[in-house]
Amino acid sequence: MDSLRNAIIEEDVVEHRHTSDVHNQRVVVFAPTPQDAHLCRQILEQNDISIFCCDTITSFADTILEGAGIAIIAQEHLSEESIDYLRNSLAKQPKWSEVPILVLLPVGEISSTSLQRILSLEHVTLINRPLRIAIFVNTVLAKLRDRMRQFEVRELLREKDLAQLRLRREAGRLDMAIQAGGMAAWEWTKTEIFWSRSLRQLYGFDEIAEPSQAAMFAAIIDEDRDRIVAEWSKAVELDQAFRSEFRIHHPELGQRWLAAIGEPVKYKSGKSVRYSGLQWDVTEQKKWELELRQSRETFKRLIDDSPQGLYVVDADLRIQYASKGARAAFVNVKPFIGRSLREALGVLWPEQFAEEAFEHFRHTLVTGQSYVAPTLIERRADIGATEAYDWSLERITLPDNRYGVVCHFYDNTQRQQSVDMHRANEMYFRDIADASPAMLWVTDEAHQCTFLSKSWYETTGQTKDEGMGLGWTHAAHPDDQSRVAEEFLGAARKQSPFWSEFRLRMADGSYRWAVDAGRPRYESDGTFVGYTGYVIDANDRKIFEQSLEKAKILAENANRSRGEFLANMSHEIRTPMAAILGHADILKDHLKDPDNVQVVETIRRNGNFLLNIINDILDLSKIDAGKMVIEKHPVRPDGLLAEVRSLMDVRASEKGIPLLIEFDGPIPEVIETDAIRLRQVLLNLVGNAIKFTDKGKVKVVVAFVTKPDSVGNQTKAKRTDEKRAHYGGNLIFHITDTGIGIKPEDQQALFEPFVQADNTSTRTFGGTGLGLAICRRLAYALGGEVSLESEYGKGSKFTLSIDTEAIGPLVEPNLSLDVAVEQPTEDITISANVLVVDDRRDIRYLAQHFIEKAGGSVLTATNGQEAIDMIYSPNPPAVDLIVMDMQMPIMDGYDASAELRRRGCKLPIIALTANAMKSDRKECLAAGCTDYTTKPLDSHKLIAMIQRLLK
Repeated sequence: MDSLRNAIIEEDVVEHRHTSDVHNQRVVVFAPTPQDAHLCRQILEQNDISIFCCDTITSFADTILEGAGIAIIAQEHLSEESIDYLRNSLAKQPKWSEVPILVLLPVGEISSTSLQRILSLEHVTLINRPLRIAIFVNTVLAKLRDRMRQFEVRELLREKDLAQLRLRREAGRLDMAIQAGGMAAWEWTKTEIFWSRSLRQLYGFDEIAEPSQAAMFAAIIDEDRDRIVAEWSKAVELDQAFRSEFRIHHPELGQRWLAAIGEPVKYKSGKSVRYSGLQWDVTEQKKWELELRQSRETFKRLIDDSPQGLYVVDADLRIQYASKGARAAFVNVKPFIGRSLREALGVLWPEQFAEEAFEHFRHTLVTGQSYVAPTLIERRADIGATEAYDWSLERITLPDNRYGVVCHFYDNTQRQQSVDMHRANEMYFRDIADASPAMLWVTDEAHQCTFLSKSWYETTGQTKDEGMGLGWTHAAHPDDQSRVAEEFLGAARKQSPFWSEFRLRMADGSYRWAVDAGRPRYESDGTFVGYTGYVIDANDRKIFEQSLEKAKILAENANRSRGEFLANMSHEIRTPMAAILGHADILKDHLKDPDNVQVVETIRRNGNFLLNIINDILDLSKIDAGKMVIEKHPVRPDGLLAEVRSLMDVRASEKGIPLLIEFDGPIPEVIETDAIRLRQVLLNLVGNAIKFTDKGKVKVVVAFVTKPDSVGNQTKAKRTDEKRAHYGGNLIFHITDTGIGIKPEDQQALFEPFVQADNTSTRTFGGTGLGLAICRRLAYALGGEVSLESEYGKGSKFTLSIDTEAIGPLVEPNLSLDVAVEQPTEDITISANVLVVDDRRDIRYLAQHFIEKAGGSVLTATNGQEAIDMIYSPNPPAVDLIVMDMQMPIMDGYDASAELRRRGCKLPIIALTANAMKSDRKECLAAGCTDYTTKPLDSHKLIAMIQRLLK
């Protein structure tokens, strides 16, 4: 029990990530055979027991480590190597975990050696076969209950020991906190007193001093002792907390200030048993308090006795201190000290100025920004005389540790009158410069900077001395400084406008992009006197430009990644679909019952439907990526329509509705277009019309409209058969149905990807919502458009119009043309040894089935490296041809094919891939493959390709 407890605590202390306890009732089984595994699963699941079946000793051991209640394994699987592997794996369990193992013994005698080897594993229970189900199930349930109790015991021990561990940790933390704070602990009862070591050090007591109340009181200086004794006695008498500060005489350090607190510790009944408390040295704090009082007095004397104009307002904007000069200026404000600043200013000045001045005080107090006021020239409200003052504001910290504002002012009425006009002009310019969001600058005729606006200094952090001359260029980034200086001086030498863009250092040391622009200035007589200009922040624009460049790069990278994404998606979906459809074909060959055959046909039909969805997604992605190639060839439009009707008649017949095809006039005998893409659009539109129509009919009306500039060519084409004239026109298809129709609000978004009219359509009729999006994009690619007219509840009309080039005369259409009907493929036999390389067992099985059915022999490998090792082994098997999957772990088909060719292998290699991109064939052939085919596997196509390559 102690070892289990220690293991649990050890795990929690180091925050060990334990195994998933949620599986502690799962049964992990490695049965004698797959049939036994199936039977075992049925028995246990009927008794609500979770089961996981394994097929190798490795997966069996790994699954136990992931989480298991018990493990069941057949004795046949327990070879000496398997037992060693299992024992080593179980040793990796947490120390508290003991997974029971049930070993199923075979019928008959078992050797003692085998039995001893099995029992060398811990916690083993032997069960004879054949199994008696009731006993077997009860044994499993009992072992699971034992396993559950093991977890419950572990949790109980963990909770108890963790609680104790937390208490020890908290006690340690508290002790460290007290020591770090320089505090000393003490306890007092009427019969016993405890002093901590730090308390003895605090008072200067030696280690042998006996703790006593008298000794502690004796250490207190005479002036404080009586007060402390009285306060302590009162606290004990009233059963209250004790708090006080006092002075002691330390034998080495002299007089020290101490602070003491104590709290009564009580029983649940409310009766106090003792006092516990802390004491600590506050001598430095007392010194600071004394210095603060002294500084307050000094501060007050300095202000009160100063003849200058100076007064201080506190955090509440009330006047707290005033110099002699200030009291003289505010002589009519009574009382002055303690008066609201707003009221005091209102006595001296007109209301508007008084309010503006008050706002400056408030702004400085709140923001900490100093304020230097322009010279004040104003008529005083209290004496009726005009006076001039210079004044400034600055935020300071007052003795009470709160902010205040000090105002410095002096009377310069006489001087101001003499320079009033000059100052007004100068302040006007500076106000404009400082108010401007741009940083303004001025240079002289020697191209040296003589003025920079306030915003320059605030922005860059430069001083006036640093910015003058060419010093302003030092605010540019080191990499830009020489360029900026040369651009400015080059323009100045020519006396031409100046413009530059560079990185400007901010006051905080960061850099932002800025634009600097200036123009030469001249006197009235044309004399050049320097430049004026401005600097503005251009960082947002620059970052936007850079983000556009990054976005362009990302878009290009994303476009390059599109093909890889489509290839991977196609592979991941087509590979399992290949297995589903292939096995469905195999299963169909073995079934005779019509119902079973119908079930398999349902599987195949839905599998092909999923492949159509994949093809839709790939088509849409290729169109959006600009990779959809339109290949135009001559085709008879009536023959193409006959093919569409042949394909769609079956679907219309299944729903009991007619599919009608009509022509509104003659059509060209031949047109040039991409027949495959045009057929794809028509099949989608007609298929949709049939899908959403339950009664009535579906009708396709075809018309051809000749372009006006092509009439001459058309007439000429009718007159002669020797020359096949070319002329342009629009081939128009109207697909009309009497189905459910589309709501007006849904029509606009219907051609967007993954959009359907409503959710009920998806549930009732199926589909991805990609078809119409692809139709519209393909129509654009064919030089046309798809439009929609619909009335909800009455039907819809889709119109496909494509711009095409007609060849030959206009003719009456003929829907009785022979339509290519898929003929049964003639069985092909081969005699060859084929190596099939694929990491998917399902695909290897299908390929082997197809090849062996055609008369060939098959060898298999699970990756490219395995195939290379097989072909170049000391005794290589006979191989005539290789079927190589291109996406595999360890070594894929591209690398394997390239390596085989590098080693001189001449065997034909058929690339097998689930990727449906046109570029895949080129990549496979470039890697050394002889030919290429895609998943799902087409047995006839594969066998025909093998036969062709072996010839």
